[in-house]
Amino acid sequence: MNEALTVLLAECWEQLDQACQRTQKHLEDMGQRSKLQTGARDYIRFGYRKGKFSSSAGLMFVEIERPFSWSDNAYTWESEVDITALTDEQLVHEWWPVLGERVREAFEADRYGGIFFDYQLEFKLYIEREQVKDHLEAQEHWINQTKLKQIQDVFQQFIADKIASPLPHYPAQKDLFFFSRLLLNVDVHPVATAERIQLCEQTDQKLAAIPKLLEEWKRCLRMALKFWANEQFLPPYIENDNRYRMSLKPAEERPELDEQQLELFIYAALRIGGDDTVTRQEFLEIASQLGSQQATQFLKEGSGQIESKRKTPHMQGQANDILQTIQLKLTGDTVDSYRDGLQYICDLMQQNFPFEYTLKLSGSKIKSFLPVKALARSALHRFFANALQYPELHPLLEQYARLVMKEFAFYNDVEPGEKSVMTGTYAVLGLALQDQKYFPLLTDYMRLVDTEHQSAHDGFVLAFLDTYPLTTELLPLLLIILAGSGQSAKPVKGLADHFEQVELALELDRQLAQCEGYEREQLMYLIFGSDSKQKKYAKFVEKLRSEQR
Repeated sequence: MNEALTVLLAECWEQLDQACQRTQKHLEDMGQRSKLQTGARDYIRFGYRKGKFSSSAGLMFVEIERPFSWSDNAYTWESEVDITALTDEQLVHEWWPVLGERVREAFEADRYGGIFFDYQLEFKLYIEREQVKDHLEAQEHWINQTKLKQIQDVFQQFIADKIASPLPHYPAQKDLFFFSRLLLNVDVHPVATAERIQLCEQTDQKLAAIPKLLEEWKRCLRMALKFWANEQFLPPYIENDNRYRMSLKPAEERPELDEQQLELFIYAALRIGGDDTVTRQEFLEIASQLGSQQATQFLKEGSGQIESKRKTPHMQGQANDILQTIQLKLTGDTVDSYRDGLQYICDLMQQNFPFEYTLKLSGSKIKSFLPVKALARSALHRFFANALQYPELHPLLEQYARLVMKEFAFYNDVEPGEKSVMTGTYAVLGLALQDQKYFPLLTDYMRLVDTEHQSAHDGFVLAFLDTYPLTTELLPLLLIILAGSGQSAKPVKGLADHFEQVELALELDRQLAQCEGYEREQLMYLIFGSDSKQKKYAKFVEKLRSEQR
């Protein structure tokens, strides 16, 4: 090895060593880790990026984590060596193997501690040349068999202790992300797809009694499945040049299809679909094009376990539980049409149809909506608002609402975001504005609604006050409505004026005295807004108390 290669080798090792030591300290400072973490780094890439105006005026770089398309986390330096003067032969056959041997020794010896390297390491080279077609690339992939055996043992013990065992033993939240990734890792968990899916379902059942942990598990699994599908399964089959819609490569360019992998891909589509209906349909379409009859059936007919079609003299209905869509074609805006449509939806819900669905409505000319500004003007909203016009349908609407109200479940009638609402929202809010006998239903809804992720219902309080004059008897329900507001809710315009009345002011004081400190602060803010108005109310109440004394 000549002097230039020796200098380059020393530079690269020094830069890598410094970067790894900085990262090691950061990892050690992070505190408690999941025992399922195999290591933080599985990627190292050395390279050279040519200068903007001259190939020789570039920078060397080293990356110790995979770069994102929108960011650059490489460590760079200006080398003493002119990289453009070195031949591919010198770099690949003299310098690269020696650097690789040193890196591999550090990897297998866990030079930076057991939490630094994963059980596998991808070692890459990327040297830019004058012409793009001449860029130099190389890569190797290593596995630390000792470390792999350790994580295999830890993973199997985790399954036995936290998944297969009865409650009260269950996974900690910090373990769920890593568990979901290892579950899909064929090195760590080399089993058939059916067994892999069974473990997912078993975890669902285990955490069913712990709703917040179950939701976190489902979120982690969706992320893991989506990552696996996009990064491992799809690339050999999909064209790279279409950014907006997936398309298959020509048959002759695709590898032989692995049926086990295809089965897992379809399962991924179904699990992802609860949160991302667009990706689910796209994945199922790809699976269908790859020859899956099951995916084709899912797209056309659903699972086959629900009443996918119903026809009456007043309505035609069609449902697909896999795509979570319901289509209603009404013969007109009549009470019979809405009754039949609503009964079909209720029956579907009792057949375990997903509560988070999208509705397509035709045959209706009425476009009624609830007087709550932030609610999405979707077909689903319009259907329930139209049905509310018929008092004889109100009991059926309440039955529907009781069936589908579920914390953390959101309709798919809009893109996930500010206008997303909990299942049952349109029926519940509409019934509460129609008749006071539905106030218990409204109370149950407000105590169940996810205040962290839903805000579209915040405007309901104004519609409520426009419908019902505020009295001391109604005040407790108003406070329940306010307590169910989203975390970003603003003070209700004009609400403070009501509490200039003596009876309401004193009753509010009595009600607030029964609240926890944080809830009292929230209610005071939503009613009065600024500190000055809150203090004004407090002084007013104190004066009333003095007069009473």
